[in-house]
Amino acid sequence: MKRPPVVAVVGKPNSGKSTFFNRVVRRRRAIAHATSGVTRDVIEEDVVWNDVPFTLVDTGGYFFGARDVISRGVRDRVLSTAREASVILFLCDVDTGPTDEDETLLRELRDERSKMILVVNKVENDADRWSAHEFHRFGVEPMFTVSALHGEGVGDVLDEVAARLPRRAARRREEPLSIAVVGKPNVGKSSLVNALLGVEKNIVSEIPGTTRDSTSVVVKRAGREFLLIDTAGVKRRARTERGLAAITSHRSLSSARNADVVLVMIDASVPISRQDVRVASEGHRARAGIIILANKWDLVEKDSKTEAAFVKTLRESMRFLYYAPVLTVSALTRLRIDRILPLAAKVGKARETRVATSRLNKAIETIAAATPPGYYAGGAGKIYYATQTGVKPPTFTLFVNKAAYFPRSYIRYMNNQLRKLFTFEGTVVTISLKSKER
Repeated sequence: MKRPPVVAVVGKPNSGKSTFFNRVVRRRRAIAHATSGVTRDVIEEDVVWNDVPFTLVDTGGYFFGARDVISRGVRDRVLSTAREASVILFLCDVDTGPTDEDETLLRELRDERSKMILVVNKVENDADRWSAHEFHRFGVEPMFTVSALHGEGVGDVLDEVAARLPRRAARRREEPLSIAVVGKPNVGKSSLVNALLGVEKNIVSEIPGTTRDSTSVVVKRAGREFLLIDTAGVKRRARTERGLAAITSHRSLSSARNADVVLVMIDASVPISRQDVRVASEGHRARAGIIILANKWDLVEKDSKTEAAFVKTLRESMRFLYYAPVLTVSALTRLRIDRILPLAAKVGKARETRVATSRLNKAIETIAAATPPGYYAGGAGKIYYATQTGVKPPTFTLFVNKAAYFPRSYIRYMNNQLRKLFTFEGTVVTISLKSKER
């Protein structure tokens, strides 16, 4: 019988490996004690998580500098077990912070970093969570914070382990990318959805609604499913103070807030209105992916300069959507309709972009070197390091000497430069600052 893949738990002595092991196997299989180096033998236990079987291995604490036979034997066994494993859980102790011992073990396993998951243990309060950010300097992605003693965060680690290993059962179907089509009445939203359905014949399923509610349909293209949400037209506030119109407008805006990607439709044959801007702002506030569709382009009298002039006017009216791509389309003639779903898939992928900590910090260093933070609000800003703290949308945290020393203009500069280095089409990028005096 084929042996399940091995997941090795490694780390310096007293980092909580045995406590973590016992938590996962749900019994006191390994001895957990405050005294360093209690575990010398390799302890194994078969585990199944999310239908993924694997053998969890509790290695002995890696002894540093010890020259006795037993310590050398434990050290060699830790390294050999880690090198043979499919996944390595590199356990660190938030109470001690990053140590020379941690870095020594990382150097020993430098060729195995691609299969590592960084787990910072003994994180039990906000102060610990703050301190855990120090471990980002190791450049090991992803990083999880846990309290093995209390079980907090352990499930998230096991989810990541399971995602890296072959499943015993078939994988669940990927969720379709949800796309809400929003706009004021009579811009052609339903016509657009019908045009997309006319191009894409593979209708997988239909979700019934009412003519005044948002209606949804799943379509399939190139092996990818899309959930198209045709919303009711959003009317001006003065006309939606009460009654059914208010409810349908609210539900349309709610669809925009909950979608992965929002197609903001405007009527290109008439001037851009305040209501167009209001509708567009809802997707932006929800941090959804955004694509602007200028419909009824077939009704516009045009020459070689018309489209550029139109896009310029549009950008001036919706400056907050500077990151959103613009397509001039016609639902009636199906002009450029075939570009919409591939572009939506691209925007959806951009929202999930992850940048490795090492690449991110190199980029930040280059950007700051080109234009250093100036003197502002009584001091000069200094960036220590950066890390990505989220996706959908991509979110980055810069650890600085004092957040007040960075004006908004400098954060916009950092944002724009990151966009030039990485692919973030159609999605907002969030940058936050954390003050950390040294």
